[in-house]
Amino acid sequence: MDLNYRKINNLNERNYKKLLKNYKFNQEDASCLKSLRSVVNNYSKELLSGFYKFIFEFDHARMFLHNKEILLRHERGIQKWYLNLFSGVYDENYFEKLYIISEIHVRIGLPAHYVNAAFSYVRGFLKNILIKEKKYEVLGSVDKIIDINLDILTIAYREEEQSKLVDDIVFLKNVVENSNIEPYFQGIYDAKTTKINKYESLMRLIDPKSKEVFSVFSFLQTAKKIKLYEKMMEIMIEKTFEIACPLNMEFSINLCYEDISNRYFREYIYKKINTCNKAENIIFEILESDFIEDFNIVKDFATHVRTFGCKIAIDDFGSGYSSMENILKLKPDIIKIDGSLIKNIDTSLESKTIVKNIVNMAKELNAKTVAEYVLSKEVYEVVKTLDIDFLQGFYLAEPEAIEVL
Repeated sequence: MDLNYRKINNLNERNYKKLLKNYKFNQEDASCLKSLRSVVNNYSKELLSGFYKFIFEFDHARMFLHNKEILLRHERGIQKWYLNLFSGVYDENYFEKLYIISEIHVRIGLPAHYVNAAFSYVRGFLKNILIKEKKYEVLGSVDKIIDINLDILTIAYREEEQSKLVDDIVFLKNVVENSNIEPYFQGIYDAKTTKINKYESLMRLIDPKSKEVFSVFSFLQTAKKIKLYEKMMEIMIEKTFEIACPLNMEFSINLCYEDISNRYFREYIYKKINTCNKAENIIFEILESDFIEDFNIVKDFATHVRTFGCKIAIDDFGSGYSSMENILKLKPDIIKIDGSLIKNIDTSLESKTIVKNIVNMAKELNAKTVAEYVLSKEVYEVVKTLDIDFLQGFYLAEPEAIEVL
């Protein structure tokens, strides 16, 4: 949507006079703030100095204000905004400028928490100088104008989030109605032979119109809220088994606690396993963090699918949630080492030590190990020396549609 059009829309829909009324901001407040202009102007350099010292603690600020020219423009903008707080004139023109700033924040990807933190600093700074100047009677008016500015300067984030939510819901409904959910397969390599040994099936959503491919990850929470997740998983299981079962190759599929604890869905999985001519090729990956929900449900599921010949893998092992007692009870066939331990293993001695210990423990359990997130040659060279059984990551292979494979 055009920014100027949305800005005008915002001004029409959220009449600034109504906003002032909501905060009980009146002409007396405006006069109080105007009377402070010369006082706060004397502190503008001190504000800017402290403000930038504060915000440069944020990575985003350091990246965005990366040269002197940008920083100088930003300083002028902040100083102008700061002094305008005490202009005494809070009309349509004043609010229009705030909406423009708000839209720019969203457009450049400025995090909302950064805006909130910056306002917290300014509010604290103003309170301190007004108490120092013994201007106690205006503290309430200052709080009001700060709250009003914060309301305006964060509304675009809320509108953006609401707009995205609506778009996501429409997208997910179209995807499910058209069964535009496809398993993409990522190769898992034998660490010794560097040949593909098995595949992981990963859910991808295909836009019915543009045919653009999306990972399901960013849509999961919305799908669960609008009760489409179960249907999406049914389509995923159906298509994965249809593609992978005829192949003489092991393949894994991810299940979360929500899947396993759903009695109807468990029965659905059992029925689908019965349709697979080589159930021993199926590996169910269960997140380590899911063990904390109800381990007995996870254990009963693992026991039952093993009667068909299926295997169990613990995904993201090392993320630190489950107890070792539960791991021992489950007796996993495969342990997939958490990506946070692998992706920096070429530079982190601590990660390397932890991974070595996991590998040794897995051997004691007669479980195979998989290093996920092998994203670079440097990581690849290190993990190959650690006696890990299998390797997986974008350096070796990205998830692909079966047609490409």
